[in-house]
Amino acid sequence: MIAPVVFWPTALGIGFFIAGLITYRRDLFGGSRNELLLWGNVFVAASLATFGGEHLSAARSLMPFVPKWLPARLFITYFVGFALIAAALSLVARKCLRWSSLLLAIMFLLFALLLYWPNVVLHPRMRIAWIVSVREPTFAAGALALFAVQVKESWPRTFARLVLVARLWAGMVVIFFGIENFLHPECSPGVPDLMLTAKWVPAPAVLAYITGGVLVLLGIAMLLNMHAKVASSLVGLVMAFLTVALYVPGFFLASGTAERVTAINFVADTLLFSGTMLLIARGLDEVAGHLTVRNQIR
Repeated sequence: MIAPVVFWPTALGIGFFIAGLITYRRDLFGGSRNELLLWGNVFVAASLATFGGEHLSAARSLMPFVPKWLPARLFITYFVGFALIAAALSLVARKCLRWSSLLLAIMFLLFALLLYWPNVVLHPRMRIAWIVSVREPTFAAGALALFAVQVKESWPRTFARLVLVARLWAGMVVIFFGIENFLHPECSPGVPDLMLTAKWVPAPAVLAYITGGVLVLLGIAMLLNMHAKVASSLVGLVMAFLTVALYVPGFFLASGTAERVTAINFVADTLLFSGTMLLIARGLDEVAGHLTVRNQIR
């Protein structure tokens, strides 16, 4: 029998991924200019649904992560689960994207502010504390880039500034992640973690060094605005490749509930980072298009 904490995140993740493929099919497979970049919406929706399923099926296990000074901690855990699924539903339905993207960005920033940044202050030498403290705001940056695209006609200046902030932050984080891959080649490549690379992966150190080098170069390109859209898209593709080549097989090779839950988190985290980078790339593409139109009008 499959444990609920394995079944529901997996079922929701796959279900929302398929739903995204259906609702975005004309854009994804119809030769659209944003064909690659719109995969970001699908990847983010599937990942959010996965984490939403995890919150709902393992609420009591996740509740201790809610700060003790907050009231109704179990309710908050369930609320976050439903909020994640609601954001995923908005993405696949292509409805209310302005509100869902803004609220999603706020939620990820609250995660950083309430959970992860205090942990960095209390445990400045803890490597994982630094990793998650910059990862969550990057997810927020992707949501802000999506929000910016939704408001570009109403607030053109704000739109460009939000995308700029997303690019600069994500560029720095990608460089940091690349350096982490260099410093800890024994750990799983891509989004840094403490877990060792699976034994079945060939030449894990070589893979980590290549991943780290590519991420550093692409992060620098984003930071310096040198073909930033292409660089952000390539980071998204690197993370998508690692998801498909390493972490999805890792889920099928896992044994026991604990290993499968860990594998699910690796798939969803890496795919969410991939989607985030594609959202930022789309924002950069929209900014470039907006500037081109303005120049033509002048």
